[in-house]
Amino acid sequence: MKIGSKEIGPSHPVFIIAEAGVNHNNNLSLAYKMIDLAVKSRADAIKFQSFITDNMQLQESKKPRYQNKLPWSYYEQLKKSESSFDFQRKLIKYCKKKKILFLSTPYDEESVDFLVNMRIPAFKISASDTTNHLFLKYIAKQQKPIILSTGLSTFEHVDKAVELLKKLKMKNKLILLQTTSDYPTPYKDVNLKVISEYIKRYGVPVGLSDHTTDYLASLGAVAMGACVLEKHFTLNKKLSGPDQSSSLEPNEFQNWINKVRTMEIILGNKNKFITNSEKQNLTMRKILVIKPAKKGTKITQNLLVAKRGNINGILPLEQNIYQILGRKLKREIKSEIQFKWNMIK
Repeated sequence: MKIGSKEIGPSHPVFIIAEAGVNHNNNLSLAYKMIDLAVKSRADAIKFQSFITDNMQLQESKKPRYQNKLPWSYYEQLKKSESSFDFQRKLIKYCKKKKILFLSTPYDEESVDFLVNMRIPAFKISASDTTNHLFLKYIAKQQKPIILSTGLSTFEHVDKAVELLKKLKMKNKLILLQTTSDYPTPYKDVNLKVISEYIKRYGVPVGLSDHTTDYLASLGAVAMGACVLEKHFTLNKKLSGPDQSSSLEPNEFQNWINKVRTMEIILGNKNKFITNSEKQNLTMRKILVIKPAKKGTKITQNLLVAKRGNINGILPLEQNIYQILGRKLKREIKSEIQFKWNMIK
């Protein structure tokens, strides 16, 4: 699967999404700086949010717990965070200039239509819409890759969403993200083992939308097979807004990406081989050594011992020992030395 020019899957580098969300506070200069930071940090994409508040939110609604400290209502917060289409056009244009993929999470059909017209390469769907089959159907009509967050859901909910999207011919265009919709997410609620279950259960690329305050969950996710990572970042945690305090600041964000890329190096590949660095240390591996014995002596196991020695020695493998036992020495062995095939007849 491809998003833009980026290949997504187990045999490709982890696709890293820098989640700007609404942390730009509708300040264009701030948003541009966030795009610059994503580019500098070598993220693959930067993601924003596209919504019209009145299309997605009742005015009278309870705040999520993590927004309780904000002095205004949930509806008012969304109104403050809502970005005009013109504002988003400028972000898309700047992303193209900076050669980074622009992604966005739409929350209503009008925003989907706008993003389609802007030719974005994929849709990120919020956990709040995992159970919104009407919306999933609408987005699936566009036949663009879907990155689906699965917070606020059970396996039953995810099963139904995946089943629906597969019916709509989206199996080869679907990525699932294990998500815990709490900001920040405590370690005990990350539940990384869901990643391996998703891989086995659905047969699609899987990743993590990481809402913890550091990098450990992301590293664990990569080790478990995550192909996509998403994480909120900000220029300053002290800025106003619902997600600032649970986002990574610039140095933290760059460090997060560096550690993810290091983890990919550490994981290597599925082939087991002697590395170039190990080849310098082969003298640590034990080889067959023969004890002193007279010419014509029949070799028994008592005459053989394994010790560290020459790089090119004969390994004390069972099949080698089997070929040696019972054979006779061609010459006298005066002191314990490395065994060689030309010693026996």
